[in-house]
Amino acid sequence: MNVTAKYLKLSAATILAFAALLVLVLGSSPKQAQAAELSCPTFRVLHNDRIGKLNLPAGNYNVTVLNSATLSCASASKLFAEFLQDYDGKLRSPWVVNVAASSFTKGKGSTTGFKVSRTTTPSGGGGGSTSASCPGYFQVVHNDSIGSFKVPKGNYRITLIDPDAFTCAKAVKRFQEFLLDYDGVLPKSWKLKRSSATFYKPKNPSVGFNINKAYGPSPNPDKNTKYARCPATFQVQHNDRIGALVLPKGPYYIYVGTKVPLSCSQASAYFRQFLNYPDGRLPAPWKVNPAKARFRGGPGGAVFRVQQAN
Repeated sequence: MNVTAKYLKLSAATILAFAALLVLVLGSSPKQAQAAELSCPTFRVLHNDRIGKLNLPAGNYNVTVLNSATLSCASASKLFAEFLQDYDGKLRSPWVVNVAASSFTKGKGSTTGFKVSRTTTPSGGGGGSTSASCPGYFQVVHNDSIGSFKVPKGNYRITLIDPDAFTCAKAVKRFQEFLLDYDGVLPKSWKLKRSSATFYKPKNPSVGFNINKAYGPSPNPDKNTKYARCPATFQVQHNDRIGALVLPKGPYYIYVGTKVPLSCSQASAYFRQFLNYPDGRLPAPWKVNPAKARFRGGPGGAVFRVQQAN
């Protein structure tokens, strides 16, 4: 064998060995990328919450991206905030929640996603603005609906889309009004995004709010949650009065106190009964406060008030 043939043979062997090494390195890189988890700044869950069957008590959470090559920390935090507003626990396709692992992935078996875990040590970042989440809970007294959109009875948290564009007081008032729209036809300027239970104005999408079922005790009750408005109006047939409380003919809203259970049908029955007492001397222990159109002293301290609807 001459020298040239010998070196050609060696060169071919070297090339084959290098190619095999290159395939091995390139072939392993996707697996390494898939395993590259990334710890993100903690995310603060402002209220006791849940996503489907995954319970998330209020507090700080570690967020870990499962594959840093396919999802960023910023995207994970944004997705977590979105999922916390999910109305029925069914995430938008293709995202799914794994309750056992406290993780969220872009489809079953996918490594694109993130997992969360409770922590007592906050770090930089965080989720949600405390000013955007309205204080206290809104109570829906009965199973209700806005068209085909179901609103089961219970406590709800109201969160503003943009607190600089809309207030909690306006959101509470609008939600009360929308609950009366049994046919689901909202005022022309308003739309409902069912997947996230968001009420908004298409021409100004920063104006609006979303609702989410609330869990646990209200962290900061306020005046908006002391009463819940009944879904129908009560018709006063004639100009009437109960003592010093003057009640012109027309429709009235009835608000039941939320501290002591009192159904809307019970409150309506009491109101109908009290209209037979123009001198204001109600059956004990009930008493009327004319200045606030409030009736207090029912079973267990039950209370309700009325307001002219028009």
